[in-house]
Amino acid sequence: MQKNKIYLKDYRDIIKDLDKEKTLIITDPPYNVGWKYKTYKDKVSEEEYREMFKCFKGFRFVVIHYIEDIINYIVPNLGVPSRVVQWIYNSQMARQSRSIAFFNCTPDFSKVKQPYKNLTDKRILQKILNGSEGCNLYDWWNIDIVKNVSKEKEDYYNQIPEKVIGNIIKIVANDGDLIYDPFLGSGTTAAVAYKLGYDYIGTDICEKAIDVSTNRLNKICNTLI
Repeated sequence: MQKNKIYLKDYRDIIKDLDKEKTLIITDPPYNVGWKYKTYKDKVSEEEYREMFKCFKGFRFVVIHYIEDIINYIVPNLGVPSRVVQWIYNSQMARQSRSIAFFNCTPDFSKVKQPYKNLTDKRILQKILNGSEGCNLYDWWNIDIVKNVSKEKEDYYNQIPEKVIGNIIKIVANDGDLIYDPFLGSGTTAAVAYKLGYDYIGTDICEKAIDVSTNRLNKICNTLI
């Protein structure tokens, strides 16, 4: 399997060739809500949807989804997650949060720092004077969704913000990991993995997703060279 490449393939045709010890899977899967993808029926039976996640057992697996769906469809296959983060955002949608569940891996929130909130606290001021860059990342992330006017917006649906994927990689990835997104979409996971110095692969069965991701990665590579 060639690294730093994306494939027009079903993830089930590729995952059997991946090393479970060296592969970190990060994904935002189809939500089974009837979204009109051209090459995928996003409305299958509950049993079929639950079956989708079975082959991820044994991998370090991080999934972005709604919490009740994580409990109903993913936990029966992968067990109880080691940690769950809540991602919240302002939007015009009825739901304004999603959960990020970590299976078979434990995030280290000390690897990402965020600004202190109470800058009038003498203890906080002393930490800053001593060179502290901030406090550890919380287990809830207030990060805007990617809107049509966002600078990072690609010509694809339901795009996950780079900051969300970046936080995930930083707090859970090991040196030498291969980052894999089985439902590649707009290519955010691959793009952020590349920016952070990790090898990646991605798969999708939608030709548009592959085209969008390829163009995105080519632009990033040319910018960083």
